[in-house]
Amino acid sequence: MAYQSRPHFLLNLFRELFNTFIHSTGDDPLLARTHRAFQNQPAQTNNILLLVPIALGLILDLIIRYIIGHVLLSLLILETVEKQTDASELGDKKPAPSSRHLLRTSTTLYRRGGIRLLLSGLYSACSYKTMHISAAKLSTTLLPSPAAHILASVLLAETHFLWTARTILPRDQLRFISNPSNRRWKALALPTLLYAAAETVMMYVPALFDSSIDPPPDQELTIAGLLYIARSDILLSGLMLAAQLLLLLPSYTVLILVQASLLPPTCETLVFTPSKQRGRRIGEIFPAAQQGPLRVQEAARMVGMGRLLRCLELHGKMCLCLLAVAAVVHSVIYCML
Repeated sequence: MAYQSRPHFLLNLFRELFNTFIHSTGDDPLLARTHRAFQNQPAQTNNILLLVPIALGLILDLIIRYIIGHVLLSLLILETVEKQTDASELGDKKPAPSSRHLLRTSTTLYRRGGIRLLLSGLYSACSYKTMHISAAKLSTTLLPSPAAHILASVLLAETHFLWTARTILPRDQLRFISNPSNRRWKALALPTLLYAAAETVMMYVPALFDSSIDPPPDQELTIAGLLYIARSDILLSGLMLAAQLLLLLPSYTVLILVQASLLPPTCETLVFTPSKQRGRRIGEIFPAAQQGPLRVQEAARMVGMGRLLRCLELHGKMCLCLLAVAAVVHSVIYCML
């Protein structure tokens, strides 16, 4: 088993935080070339007990990413729609969304449904991911990987819709969701296409940067070469951060809004308010839901910089939680080496 030596503890943590905050890791993580220029040969060990903190770290990482990065983010998007509606009725007073507060929102959900409610939709998420990977792999026999990813996402648009529904609705409300229909798939196709295209940009653009400037293994890297690699990585990271803010987050917000508007208006959501003992209904979040689902143009107009910054704030809090887990795991591993 190989693991990086102790002097690179902070470097590893920084790179993990950086690649978590900018959703573009994939098979070409950011700062990879610069990191390779500084790292030494990994320390070798046969201590099988190292698998314990690594496995626990991976489990906590997945749970945090799912609860904060999917469940709470979806609720925040819906709650900000509610806040905009309330603000139009109350004047200029805009109460802050409660979903920004991780501990308060997680505690509220836990008290109402336990850990099952916090992990609601996890089975649907696993099913969707499995089906998506399989469909994308089959499509790569005829299409390049980016096009295969987009095609698989569009074909499974209703499956993703059911995943979102099981995330934002209590279990007793799922019976109101109708069976799959061609009309609903048509409404989901365009927002799903836009989000899949944004995901593809984040996943495959880093791979387009040629790594041929890396020196051969037996050749020493010069200062000029190192500076060129670092500038290239910094430029790529800036482009990916701009793409995340201007492409990925807006397209994800549009997708969640369109998916939620397709739910029956009487369905209660997990967006709770202190003045009520139940969650906000879809008809209260989207007053025009009786007339039909949101169109992409309508949902896009609802995406403002304030909502994007709130989503980015929640994403940053998730990254700090993941950094804390990674720091503990790395510390335990370094102590065991």
